[in-house]
Amino acid sequence: MSRDPSPEHIRTLVIDYLVHHGYKSTARAFAQGSMAPTSLDADGDEIMQPAGTAELPGTSHISEETFAQIDLRQEIRTHIMQGRIADAVEALEKHYPAVLSSETLPSAPRPHKSLTGTDFVAPTTINPAHLTLNLRILAFIETIKAIPGSAAPDEEDSKTLDLLAKAKKLHVLVSMLPDSAERAAYTQELRNVAGLLAYPNPESSPVASYLSQDRREAVAAQIDTAILYRMGQPAVSQLEISTRYTSVLWSFLHDLDVKQRPGVPLPPTSAEKPASPTSRGKDKDGSEAVPRFELQSFINFKA
Repeated sequence: MSRDPSPEHIRTLVIDYLVHHGYKSTARAFAQGSMAPTSLDADGDEIMQPAGTAELPGTSHISEETFAQIDLRQEIRTHIMQGRIADAVEALEKHYPAVLSSETLPSAPRPHKSLTGTDFVAPTTINPAHLTLNLRILAFIETIKAIPGSAAPDEEDSKTLDLLAKAKKLHVLVSMLPDSAERAAYTQELRNVAGLLAYPNPESSPVASYLSQDRREAVAAQIDTAILYRMGQPAVSQLEISTRYTSVLWSFLHDLDVKQRPGVPLPPTSAEKPASPTSRGKDKDGSEAVPRFELQSFINFKA
């Protein structure tokens, strides 16, 4: 039996990746352009799968409903990427209410790390309380960014007072978190974000990282992951799962000093050439351990 994946399996991985990340047009074109023959008719001609029915893990085909969901997810992502947080929240409440609903709290929250500007207390959370806080904090930041540097003193003072009132509301939300470690982490984040108000030019302040586009991208990715989870879909694409599995497997074999075996393909160890007995020093037994799987080397490798 061949160890190589079948064309249909590779096709399924690609389509799953495109759908997962919201590349609607590319997914549709790829599904239509890569239809695989499934059987032969009476004349011996190949019978192709109908357009738009590419099989995906956990589904029987790419339906128009799937494409419609991609549009909704992309709409929400666009709102966040352009700083329209209120519009994003409105769309979430309309189409995916479970994402921000307090009635869908996970039973066992995972430990979280503290923030460093563009990171999050809960970078991969699906907890609605965390998602709501991250969206509201981002909205707070967007309000600061919208204050013109040439605003009149009275107008600037009015906006600052409004921001301080919003900061107090955020502190109330943080105080409602049941986990003390999470409360402490979010409290520190609010201090950092509120620090933007202390600088005439926040873009050049020590906490300017909160104003970066990376922040929007991180929130958008977090929300999209939560949407997929609430839809009952994998939060990670099958291609990424396969990549993680491959990386862990080869690293595990390398750490156990498993020796290379004749005829077994090895992952590349550089962008120029695959691993080979001549590319590494041999041990005293005349054999060497299998290499680790390096994703970047694999991507850059040219046969």
